Amino acid sequence: MLIRAAPPHDGEQVRNISTASGRDSWNPSVLVVAPGRLVVVAEVAGELVGAAKTHFHGRPDGDVPAGRYLGGVMVTPAHRRQGVAFALTQARLEWIYSYTDCAYYFANEHNTASIRLHEQFCFHPLGSFAEIHGVTADNGRSKLILFKASRG
Repeated sequence: MLIRAAPPHDGEQVRNISTASGRDSWNPSVLVVAPGRLVVVAEVAGELVGAAKTHFHGRPDGDVPAGRYLGGVMVTPAHRRQGVAFALTQARLEWIYSYTDCAYYFANEHNTASIRLHEQFCFHPLGSFAEIHGVTADNGRSKLILFKASRG
């Protein structure tokens, strides 16, 4: 498996990953290289099978801190439970830790797969919120749990 930065020309394949995963497509602007953001893809035998992104929030949102956040991870169903999401998360954390000593991420309180994945990287919960940086869970019916991990 090859993990690499996603250039804009990966857009169609990233859309295919989101469709196969039953997820909303990412805005194509996400793949435009920008300071403070990294998008990575997982490639197996020349096929993109996963994608993941980071976000930089320069200002706090109430009790939610500013900082570098792991964003969404998508893996095609045929490649799940094969370490793809782990490898994508590890690559993004290494990138974040090249800038700062801590990383954040948040998940729907019901997303146990995501929570278990991130526990492997020593993320611990900071609190639960109805909204984080403009994002809600299940149209506001569920809470988002904010997590933090530190390098080391």
